Amino acid sequence: MKPNSFKYSVLAVGVVAAMGISTAANAATPNTTGGISAGAAPITNVATANYSVAGIAQPNVTSNTVTVSVSETANFALVSTVDDGSIGDDIAINQTATPGGTTTFTHALTNTGNVTDTYTVNTTGNDSALVTATPDYALGTAPVTFTIVQADGTALTSAQRTALGTQAETGTLANGGTIRLQPGTRANLSYEAATPAARNGNDKGVGTLTATSSFFTANLPANATLVNENQTIVRLPTFKIAKTATSTVDLTVANPQIAYSIVVTNVDTDYSTAATDIVIRDVLPAGLSLPNGTASDVTVTGAGTATISTVGTRQAINVAVANLAVGASRTITFTVNVDRDQYTAANSSVTNNAEVYDKFVGAVSPLIAAPVLGTDYDILDSTNNNLDMTRVPAAADQANGAGIDTAGVTNFTRRAVVVSNPTTREVPPASGTASQATHSTLITNSGQDAEGTNTNPLTFTIADGGNNGAVRPVTGPVSVTYTPPGNGVPVTISLQPTVAGGNTYTLNSTTLPTAQFPNGIAPGGKLAINYNVSSGNVAAPATVDDAAAVGSTETSVVTLTPAGINPPAVTSVTDTTNVRGLTLVKSQALDETCSGTVAASTFVQTALEAKPDQCVIYRIQATNTSSTALGFNLNALTISDLLSNFSAGADLVAGSPATSATASSTAGTPSATSTAVLGTNFTIVPQGVGTLTFKIKIKNDR
Repeated sequence: MKPNSFKYSVLAVGVVAAMGISTAANAATPNTTGGISAGAAPITNVATANYSVAGIAQPNVTSNTVTVSVSETANFALVSTVDDGSIGDDIAINQTATPGGTTTFTHALTNTGNVTDTYTVNTTGNDSALVTATPDYALGTAPVTFTIVQADGTALTSAQRTALGTQAETGTLANGGTIRLQPGTRANLSYEAATPAARNGNDKGVGTLTATSSFFTANLPANATLVNENQTIVRLPTFKIAKTATSTVDLTVANPQIAYSIVVTNVDTDYSTAATDIVIRDVLPAGLSLPNGTASDVTVTGAGTATISTVGTRQAINVAVANLAVGASRTITFTVNVDRDQYTAANSSVTNNAEVYDKFVGAVSPLIAAPVLGTDYDILDSTNNNLDMTRVPAAADQANGAGIDTAGVTNFTRRAVVVSNPTTREVPPASGTASQATHSTLITNSGQDAEGTNTNPLTFTIADGGNNGAVRPVTGPVSVTYTPPGNGVPVTISLQPTVAGGNTYTLNSTTLPTAQFPNGIAPGGKLAINYNVSSGNVAAPATVDDAAAVGSTETSVVTLTPAGINPPAVTSVTDTTNVRGLTLVKSQALDETCSGTVAASTFVQTALEAKPDQCVIYRIQATNTSSTALGFNLNALTISDLLSNFSAGADLVAGSPATSATASSTAGTPSATSTAVLGTNFTIVPQGVGTLTFKIKIKNDR
């Protein structure tokens, strides 16, 4: 408040005195500051009388002179009648303004003196010292409407109306216009201060309304003008949009869906105001749709009406809210179906934004498909900051401001990783380390997400089937070979078990080094697990008691367990290891004439009836039982038959030992020693047969 007053004390000096002048002015509470004197004609009065006595005129008689000294008091006040927390001072602060709108300011101009005075009224965009806050814009000038009433606010009396003369009781003053007030009356003043359309929330405007007294101008010019300052603040809603979504969705399920929640809050700031007739909109991204495509799919917590429209080929959810008070919020929830064919790329995701549309004046709804700024809306707050037209300070809408917005982001997973390719391999009864069987089980990533990463780790185990104690998987490191998608260059590494000497292995970003596996097992990639199966006593293969039986079988089970986000099912394969090697079959045929020629069909494994001097031909067949596709050669094979087996009743026919072998095999060398008949150094290929034959003659003199 900036008061300014001057009052000349009333002078009463009987009937006749010199006229004096006193003046005073105040913007709120009067404050005497001194006075001035001005000559004024005194009111003097002399009476005369004449009379006669007995018809004779007598001399005229004159009375004494009486004098009246007139004291004129000029005094006026200009105060704000705006309720800004304090009524009747010379400021109106923090009055609500809207971009492109006007703010009403009211003031009272009162003639508190005893003389009629004329006042010049002006509106300005000036920034006076009354309000110290730094303004952002100047309020414009405007006409001022007025109504003249008594000082106490009651209507003028008939006499006061008559005394107005040419002064209107109500009307509008052009900026700089004048108004004449009788003592004890006041003018209720009002004007509309404009705020430019480009102003934003929290911008402050300033201007003044002044009244200049004609009486003061003539007698005390320095104190002739009183100033009231008016201040506006642009108040706009500050929206905070918090949108959440199902974080990950598995596209392998029958009906993938995303659950959304949108919470729109009109946050409380120094410049907040209620939001009226707004629309909250969510235009669903391509590939997302409401189950029924109707408003029944949408739940609004709090007052609000949902409708469904179309924007291009996409569904749009529109929620009209009539009033969102400062600090209040609306929650919108709904679930959408996902068209999995729209999200087939690796690491695909969808970001769903939400928007709030508002107008400075009037309703937004119904919101058209492509709203036009300035026509359909003035404020647009979006979780996509590139679209924002919030009209509030950037600090309030970005970073960690009160109006920070968050979109709903969903990552899609289409994890399809399995272990496959069961294999059958063969080992000899005692494999040692050199003849172990190698199985190659295949992990295939046919999904759209990388596997074998820290996000989607894999674990596999290689377990013994437990059917054959002499055959088992080799524990410890295994070799894995990765073939990138598109038949890229294979990469082979050694993979250690999670526990030394164990049979469990983990595939992640550590065990599959980034340099060789930049994206783990990429979609379309394959990882072969190469592990060995041993038989017999590996450290001491010659230990006969530990050897596996030819013809026996063992299984091993490889189980793949995915972990991480939306892991697919556990899968496993069963590999088979068959024990193959040498079978030895001895048969015999009767050669009655000892000619050495008998039909092959006559060889039997059953007992024969022979007579002295007849011959028997023995045939010993060594067969390699390993398969042609998977098997192995039998090398350095020696077939031996001791003479002591038959020497008590028969003699070896000299020159009869002979050897043979099937195709691709190598027959051994036949020989006879003092103790045995031999076929030495056979090489028998898979499914091959090596044969040793010799002839004995039944003794006649035993």
